[in-house]
Amino acid sequence: MRRRLFLALSGGFCVCGCAGAVHRLPQIDGGSLSLAQDEVQSAGAPPRRSVSDQEVDETLNAALRRIRPAATQICHEMRVGVCTWQFRLSSSRSLNAGAGANGLIVVNRGIVEYATSEDEVALVIAHEIGHQAADHVATGQRNQQVGALVGAVLLGALGAVASYKTGVNVTNSAVQTGASVGGAVGRISYSKEQEREADYIAALILYRSGVDLDKARGFLVTMARASGRKETGMLDSHPAGPERVAGWDQAVAEIRATNGRLPQKA
Repeated sequence: MRRRLFLALSGGFCVCGCAGAVHRLPQIDGGSLSLAQDEVQSAGAPPRRSVSDQEVDETLNAALRRIRPAATQICHEMRVGVCTWQFRLSSSRSLNAGAGANGLIVVNRGIVEYATSEDEVALVIAHEIGHQAADHVATGQRNQQVGALVGAVLLGALGAVASYKTGVNVTNSAVQTGASVGGAVGRISYSKEQEREADYIAALILYRSGVDLDKARGFLVTMARASGRKETGMLDSHPAGPERVAGWDQAVAEIRATNGRLPQKA
């Protein structure tokens, strides 16, 4: 029952007016994806460097200084998201960063430990700025709330019918289950497209900042190799590593061809 509800809600979110990516994103062709899969497969295990607290701070601040002017300009050009950001360093050594409410951007120490250059660190920061600039945080919260409501209504109705037929009241538990599953579906329904969009905006920020896009790309390969995922599943919240690499290559090609213009709105 839970799986059927999950699939039904997933289909519903694909046709409803819930917001996903703000811009039209280039399609990933099979050839690019195949090349990315081969590249990730042949890449070695990502090494972790030993870095001091001072080096972590200096690297993050230097990367941010390089990209902040262009990032701010792009955010104001988009006119949809949050353009005032609060940066916080986490002591976590995991290969991760995140965007939160009210412009919060958290970067884990592990990002600097795994990065081979300041360009790669700049990509990570620009990606999280991309989420803020496209208002993905607020959109994800709204999608989750809508999904919870729809799930509660759908499964609650089925629970009411079952209660009537069996004489056992299962309506309340059905509503709770529906809200839980619906909220999960709402949260991930468009997150893969939003991740691709954040990568696109990141590439655009780096391009306008004069950061080496090819050097920065290396971090996507590192993350892809670390995750071990080769293909994107329907219920994944992020594209698999090779798909992100291929998507980045498509985005960079388009950005270079347009000399750094924003893509068309979706």
